[in-house]
Amino acid sequence: MKINRLLGTVTVLLLISAGSLCAQDIVKVKGVQGRWQVSEDLTLKQAEERAFMEAKKAALQKAGIMENVWSVFGQITQNDGAEFHEAYSQMSVLAIGGMVNVINKKVEEVWDTASRSLYKVVTIDATVQKNDKPDNSYALEVKGVETLYKEGDVFTCRLTVHGTDSYLKFFWFDSTGGELLYPNAYEPNNQLKAGHEYKVPFSNAVDYLMEKHSGKDNEKINIMMVATKQSIPFTEAVTYQNVLKWVYSIPANQRCAFYEMVLIK
Repeated sequence: MKINRLLGTVTVLLLISAGSLCAQDIVKVKGVQGRWQVSEDLTLKQAEERAFMEAKKAALQKAGIMENVWSVFGQITQNDGAEFHEAYSQMSVLAIGGMVNVINKKVEEVWDTASRSLYKVVTIDATVQKNDKPDNSYALEVKGVETLYKEGDVFTCRLTVHGTDSYLKFFWFDSTGGELLYPNAYEPNNQLKAGHEYKVPFSNAVDYLMEKHSGKDNEKINIMMVATKQSIPFTEAVTYQNVLKWVYSIPANQRCAFYEMVLIK
């Protein structure tokens, strides 16, 4: 995407303390395991990554969070938008209630004589930060996002936050990486009024031009908008993992989000 605007520095003020944002229960878990079978279709490294994911899932379960959970940390790469799509979909559907911070990790290869199969086994000690329950009355409605754009088209949409006055972050991922499109130098971090429909971009001084960078016939774009009840800055490099970690660090009842994947021809 090409953004028609002057470059500038955007300063975002933190309106509430990090302590009040993250007033969540911390549970310590030890010796939880995950395992995954090594097969012809799965390398040792891939089996280890999936076993690690299972171990974090087990940590969430041991901490008393819902049985059907999915952990995204360490599984997202900047190069594969499909993983971001899967991770975000899982987060939306399952409304994961906690974040796993791994303290110790042990990796083993175990031969199962009964199944005559090799497994990667990962054992972890971790702390689990338990999130509050989501606010079901809080929602971000986005209209006008097309599934297919031509190169040179101008991206626009309309959005409405339901339930609470909010602040917005608009992230954009293409083949060159990620960018925080809003707020920016021309569009400050203004509070959005609940129930009011807004046009994006918010300012006539900004255009979002659809451009391909991959050299392929089509380019896949991942769009993510996150509304929060308080103004919470995002200060890391814009990568899939950093954005998901930022989203996940916000209590579930303090955020709502919209995700879409589109194509440029």
